[in-house]
Amino acid sequence: MASIERRIAALEGLIQPPPSPKDEAAALQAALIRDILDEFASLKASRALHYRGGKRIEPEDIPGKILGPGYTEEDVWELAERRVLERGRG
Repeated sequence: MASIERRIAALEGLIQPPPSPKDEAAALQAALIRDILDEFASLKASRALHYRGGKRIEPEDIPGKILGPGYTEEDVWELAERRVLERGRG
C-alpha cells in the first residue's frame, strides 16, 4: 500500500494548479508583444533589397506603400501594432 500512496503523491505533484487570471493576462500580453515584433520584422524585411542570379529584386516596401515617403521607424512600429490588432490577435 505504501508504494501506491507514493505513486498517487507523485501524480498529484505533476498536476498543475489552474492558471490565475493574472497569469493569463500576462501570457496574452506576451503573445501580443511577440506578434507585434514579428510583424515589425516582416515590415522591415519587406524593405530589404535582394539579388537573385545577379539580378536585382526590388523590395515590396509595405510601409512605403501604406505610409508614403518620409515615414519614420516609429511610424513603422505603429503600423505593425495596428496591423496585428486589425487581424484580431489583440
